[in-house]
Amino acid sequence: MYHNPSAASWKYTNPCANPAVEAFHKTLPDYAVTPLTPLPELAQQLNISHVYLKDESSRLGLPAFKILGASWAIHKAVASKCNLPVTTSLDEMGAAARNAGIELVTCTEGNWGRAVARMAKYMQIKAVIFVPDFMDEATQRKIESEGAKVVVVDGDYDYSIAKAKEEADKGGMLVMDVSWKGYEEIPEVTWYAFFENGSRLIAYNSYKNWVYRKQPMPSQPLV
Repeated sequence: MYHNPSAASWKYTNPCANPAVEAFHKTLPDYAVTPLTPLPELAQQLNISHVYLKDESSRLGLPAFKILGASWAIHKAVASKCNLPVTTSLDEMGAAARNAGIELVTCTEGNWGRAVARMAKYMQIKAVIFVPDFMDEATQRKIESEGAKVVVVDGDYDYSIAKAKEEADKGGMLVMDVSWKGYEEIPEVTWYAFFENGSRLIAYNSYKNWVYRKQPMPSQPLV
């Protein structure tokens, strides 16, 4: 653990770096503030007053935070493609995506692909998800349960990236959380929503939890 003494004077003042991102997430089905769970036994072991766990294991109905980045990146990419403002509703954005014949293409080892598939489901558009051959069938079925087409490649994750790029070259919209030269915009938007905006949102949700519980604010938040 890295200890930074200067952090003692830091104050959290900006709950959401980009209000449009939080506003968008709130329009998605199953949006809710994720729980803040007290861990009294761990606090006792560490000899401190309180320990709380911010549980992100059910974010927007999925067992990972990846949907935060995938949903915003796809929404913004479709908005750009269809010349619409990012304030456009999810239903209207989905209709525009269908009219434009947009098909999402990506590759994954699990959570990212399911998040992309879920967003395609919200928009009622097609999604093709390339996965490496070592992915277990249970994970494949979870992605397919969102309505996406899963294509198992004869190779590893890097090979699935190559196959996704080939598919996108046929006219699909490539939505990846990894970047390479010439493909930076969507990954940058994704990771911003993951960490920059996402961590602020988690912190803000935590703050509201503490206020609701009428408990002292923590001295050492760890994200």
